[in-house]
Amino acid sequence: MSMTRHTTILFLMVLPGLFISLEYSSPLSAAVAQHGGIVLTTSPPDPQGHLARGRSLILKKEFSEAIAELNKSLDLDPDNDQIYLNLAQAYVAIKKIPAAEAILDKGLQRKDSSATLHLAKGDLAVLQGKHPDAEAHFQRALELDPDQDSLYAKLGNFYVATQRWKDAEHVYKKLAGRKPQSEVPQMYLGDFYTYMSAGPQALAHFEQAVKLNPLSMTAQQSLINFYLDNLQWDKAEELITAALHRNEHDVVAQVFQARLWLGQGKTDDAISRFQQVLQDSPNQAMAHHYLGVAFASKKDIPQAIQELTTAAKLAPQDRTIRKTLAWLRIAEGSFEQAVEEAKMAIRLNPRDVQAVHLLGQAYLRQQDVTQAKKLYQAIVEQLPHDPVAHFQLGLIDQQDRNHQSAIHHFEEALRHNPNFTQALVELSNIQIQQGKSNQARERVQQQITAVPKNPLLYNLLGSLWMQANQPDKAEQAFKHSLQLNDHLLASYMYLADLYRRTNQFDAAVQEYERLLEKNPKVASAHMLLGMIAEERKDYDLAQTHYRKTLEIDPTSAPAANNLAWLMVEGGGNLDEALSYAEKALAQSDGHPNIADTLGWIYYKKQDYVKALVLLQEAAEKIPENPLVLYHLGMAQFKKGDPVKAKKSLERAFQLSPNFPGSEEARATLDGL
Repeated sequence: MSMTRHTTILFLMVLPGLFISLEYSSPLSAAVAQHGGIVLTTSPPDPQGHLARGRSLILKKEFSEAIAELNKSLDLDPDNDQIYLNLAQAYVAIKKIPAAEAILDKGLQRKDSSATLHLAKGDLAVLQGKHPDAEAHFQRALELDPDQDSLYAKLGNFYVATQRWKDAEHVYKKLAGRKPQSEVPQMYLGDFYTYMSAGPQALAHFEQAVKLNPLSMTAQQSLINFYLDNLQWDKAEELITAALHRNEHDVVAQVFQARLWLGQGKTDDAISRFQQVLQDSPNQAMAHHYLGVAFASKKDIPQAIQELTTAAKLAPQDRTIRKTLAWLRIAEGSFEQAVEEAKMAIRLNPRDVQAVHLLGQAYLRQQDVTQAKKLYQAIVEQLPHDPVAHFQLGLIDQQDRNHQSAIHHFEEALRHNPNFTQALVELSNIQIQQGKSNQARERVQQQITAVPKNPLLYNLLGSLWMQANQPDKAEQAFKHSLQLNDHLLASYMYLADLYRRTNQFDAAVQEYERLLEKNPKVASAHMLLGMIAEERKDYDLAQTHYRKTLEIDPTSAPAANNLAWLMVEGGGNLDEALSYAEKALAQSDGHPNIADTLGWIYYKKQDYVKALVLLQEAAEKIPENPLVLYHLGMAQFKKGDPVKAKKSLERAFQLSPNFPGSEEARATLDGL
């Protein structure tokens, strides 16, 4: 099986079968085609020899010579379907469509009972955009050979491509009725319902396919693929384990296992397995696809795009790859490319609402609000119950200050999805901006009544009580959220922040630590624990938490700055402190507090020129900060500018009589 997603429906309208590839349209091997000339020279005129020679010339793209040989074969054997097919193929290759049509008509005049020729004529009609003719020939082929599974697929795929969903469903069900003990019709139906985004129906047919033929690897793979796509990890794992037990070298099962690991958060293991598979099978599209997803989860967007681009070349009809690429292009900031990828996914399946939403996001990031609004309005017109489209329209109206329309769309989003918490957040924001804080809280309470088991709603209510300076009621709401779901990390953060703001530091520390017990990789919790420890003058513990923050998130400028500051103030390694402060300044785009830290480190290292530049910059941005003015005054003093030093130090004391270093500042000022 191909390593692309097993979706028969996706391989549409590309002249399947008869006009695509000689290798698959005849049992003649490449060796026979290669030696066709030998047949002609060693025997009397032979139609098979001319046919083999003609097909060999088509492979070499010598179409005129091929047509001549095939006509010779046809003169000798006018009842051979294959000759008509190959002649039509040659004419299509040189864009002589009328000639291709004429040769197929000639064959049908002689053999109207040939399902093969009707199928070819249908393919050619599709190429010409003559859909009624194509349908008639596909139906005629099916009448002539009603036991051929692929003919049902051909007609069903045609109906899907022309958006005749009911007709397509009828064809697949007709085949299932004729062959109730075969897994093939069930897989066609599973693919169809997957295409139609009818998950429960698709699953039922995939499971029935496996039940009818437990030994069918294709049926097994289709079911595993469904489970993985729908995050049903336990069910997928059971089937994958069984497949690998039967054959540990099964490449498809290995890729499925890597996808499973990726879904379970075992990203490094998944990457390793994908790479192992690709070493032996570099053209496996699914492995490239999900290796790209794995790199994206590690925020390696360039590598992810490289893998997905390779996957798209190997499986150009896979819309899931296109959607993933669109998402990555948005993350990368390449919005025009994101638009193109999303449009490609929509062309592959116009019913894919997720692809349409990606296109809308690309337009919004591209600042093309007009196109985005048209798109979401089109979704709402066709799918009035789509909550995401209503939400996006609400955001657009909110940006345009059309609050009444925005409220309408947010309410519609909540009506169709009562758990759409972000819509309620935006609705609350509008009400607060309008001075209706009480109404905002009442509206949240109304939603809690509708869906009382949603912990996120209690977090929102708690936040609103915090804004109203009602910490007791906020605490009650956050605790209720944790009662509903004690794995919701945001609730611990909200509760800890409440305690920190109300100077209940022991309680705050306890909540942050409870959060870290659930997930020790939450950088913000370590950061805030470091800040609390620093406020309590437990500088060693503060440094420990800042270092842990940087282990998890090396780009955290506040953690790097605070760590550098504690090191320089605590007599630590100035070179190490300098390294942290430089990284922090680069990552913060010149934040004045970080510029002050770096400048003070240069001061301590007696590099007063660099110190002065940074401290002057910091003082210009935050001129009312006595600590910065003290640092600037000391650097000016050491640089030999007593007038400016006196002015800076005096201003520091005007702002505050006491600040860290005020004793040194007073002694220096008295000396001046």
